[in-house]
Amino acid sequence: MLPGRQGLSNLLAALYDAAADPSLWEPFIEQVAEKTGATSGALLILDYEHSNYSLSTSWHMASDSIRLYQEHYHSLDIWAQRGLVNPVGHVLNSQSLCPTSEIQETEIYNDYMLQAEIEHGMFTILENNKSCAASMSLYRNRSRREFSESNLHVLRFLTPHLRRAFKLHFQLSEAKAHAAGAEAAFDMLPTGLVLLDSKGKIIFMNKTAANTAARSDGLLVIGNHLRTERSEESERMTAMVDSAISLSTKAATSAGGAMLVSRRSLPPLQIVVSPVRNTRLQMFHKIAAVAFINDPLRSQRPSEAVLRELYGLTSAEVRVALLLSDVHTPRAIAEMIGVTDNTVRSQIKSIYAKTGVRRQSELIRLLLIHAEPSVQSAWKQTNPR
Repeated sequence: MLPGRQGLSNLLAALYDAAADPSLWEPFIEQVAEKTGATSGALLILDYEHSNYSLSTSWHMASDSIRLYQEHYHSLDIWAQRGLVNPVGHVLNSQSLCPTSEIQETEIYNDYMLQAEIEHGMFTILENNKSCAASMSLYRNRSRREFSESNLHVLRFLTPHLRRAFKLHFQLSEAKAHAAGAEAAFDMLPTGLVLLDSKGKIIFMNKTAANTAARSDGLLVIGNHLRTERSEESERMTAMVDSAISLSTKAATSAGGAMLVSRRSLPPLQIVVSPVRNTRLQMFHKIAAVAFINDPLRSQRPSEAVLRELYGLTSAEVRVALLLSDVHTPRAIAEMIGVTDNTVRSQIKSIYAKTGVRRQSELIRLLLIHAEPSVQSAWKQTNPR
């Protein structure tokens, strides 16, 4: 007989909570055991490729029992051997697999099951493919009878949900591992990188960005948003982030913008904000924009040879492109190199045409990518084509 509506609701809630948080599998098994009169239980994983059998999660099973099963007795497990020839989703009890009189004559029963207080079992096949198999097993000791049809009915009800939750668990684990790997790669970047959500809140800061913000010199983090010490620059930062976020929902490829952030005694930081589309961090956090923070004291520039080879820029155009990457205006560049405004604007037009960008912020982003191969890798992870 199935538990009442509230009991089933609690079971399903516990199950899907466990899919997201592995530490909750054991409490879930305990709840199922309570509803079915089991005295212990486990999730059994069989890795066919590496001949590895393990009790990945268990309830009320001694650590010595788990170790002995993994090291030796998995190869003698008649219940598993016979049960896994059944189709995925099948629910059965131990009596249907092996009569008590037969199991009591085996090595695994006398040397393992008696010590582990396992006399009866009830199982559901969650997965069985070329690489692995998985099942949920519930056990009773000798003081109780074998599992009844009503107990099997509870497990049959749970099985489709168990299969979904089991797959979800592995998908989330894989995504978290991937995200952890990406975050580790981001932390290796000498350029600061900040990932922002659709409200401009910080999802992730790599170590370089976090260290820069921790100095509270020019760039600040207030209320989980990027801010600056100077109010006029802070307003521009907010507008730039909002622009990038709005672009992230469209087909546009333009960067959100670029600006300088003043510091009290050091050269200003160079900030570039760009939209990001169709990308998430750890499944739940959708990335809407990315901010690159470049400290000129640590800056690595692309070589003139790289820019000439990749884009066919002349030496004069390379000089102007690098000055643009420092967020200088065309008029300031003209004064710095001693040419007319028209000459600089003509060179900028040629630079944009050769590099395929349309504005200064896009050029800055491009030069940041070519400055450090690791930045290029990070950008590809946050802004896939």
